[in-house]
Amino acid sequence: MSATSTAGSSSSSLAELVRGEAGGRDIEAYLDGLPAAARLAEVLSITGRGVGRLYDAAEGNPTPSLEELVPQASAGVIIYEGRNSLAAFSRFQKRFVRMSGLVVGYNHQAMTFVTGPGYFVVHAPSNEGEHGAELDFDYTAAPPGEPEGWPAYTPNERGLSRFVYGGMHDYVRRVARGVVVGKAYRHGVSENAYFSLTLPD
Repeated sequence: MSATSTAGSSSSSLAELVRGEAGGRDIEAYLDGLPAAARLAEVLSITGRGVGRLYDAAEGNPTPSLEELVPQASAGVIIYEGRNSLAAFSRFQKRFVRMSGLVVGYNHQAMTFVTGPGYFVVHAPSNEGEHGAELDFDYTAAPPGEPEGWPAYTPNERGLSRFVYGGMHDYVRRVARGVVVGKAYRHGVSENAYFSLTLPD
């Protein structure tokens, strides 16, 4: 049995697993064994550099799918609770809906009035290149419309939005049931910024 497997089997929190550099399968098994509310609390407890370590641990996990992220049978908006690796304003939501055959999302957070809503379109894994096994949250793609009740769409290359979302792609890995973790790239260059998303129920 490997050291990470031993650590994983004896750890009592996600924070311990991440600090102990547990493998993705140990983390997945631990989170899948928790009720939804506890799973959410555990993932949100991972902050700062820990979110990046969670992303690294998820390398080689099963490829995420659009269906798991936002099931086709879902009605209305699906909300994921988010935690990013920033020192401030680290809590947010990403909200998703299916429309015109696409999965569309936006960022719901306290600074939206400054940064804009940050609309994006989610692409399935391409199975090509460095990020071929990851979902692509594409901020350069325009949505086919504005879902009812969502903020007005503004292109991410306009105004202050261009400094936050312009030219950005988030590449997203599966962690466990209802949990994914992503890394931001702008114009193909890593931003060294990470985030986790968790379904609250």
